[in-house]
Amino acid sequence: MNLNYTAFALISFIPLITAFIWYHPKAPFTRWAGFSTNSVLDWSIYKIVIAFILSVALVYGYMNLIIHQLGFYELFFTDIMMGKESSKQVVEEFLAEYGQKHRHFGHGVLHGAINAFLFALPFISFSAFVDNRGKGYVLLHFSYWLLISMLMGALISAFV
Repeated sequence: MNLNYTAFALISFIPLITAFIWYHPKAPFTRWAGFSTNSVLDWSIYKIVIAFILSVALVYGYMNLIIHQLGFYELFFTDIMMGKESSKQVVEEFLAEYGQKHRHFGHGVLHGAINAFLFALPFISFSAFVDNRGKGYVLLHFSYWLLISMLMGALISAFV
């Protein structure tokens, strides 16, 4: 399977760039959630590098959830690495026929939204519940995750 690693790397910047805009002290939604201007985006270069590494891991995880052909390819990966030509032929025939199915922008947006609701919302809600935070906290963080999940899903599906 041929993947576009340049697009993969560029998509990894989406959470960081969006966070700098979304959580900026002058953004109106940070005040709604009760953040002080000192606590938002008080990041050093160390935190930015760690956040980028986590973004790369997020894109890799989303890639496996969004590109369905990867699941089929992974079934035969070990056999292909061991040199079985029959497995390689099965994969090549399948990908020739169905390699571009569901590889478009809208499909990625749909899966990005599904991922946000299934993964981000429960974690954010549980964290808000445990820390006794209000609805504004959940709305601020979930809307950020929904936005980046849909953007990343769309770009992964269309370009990776």
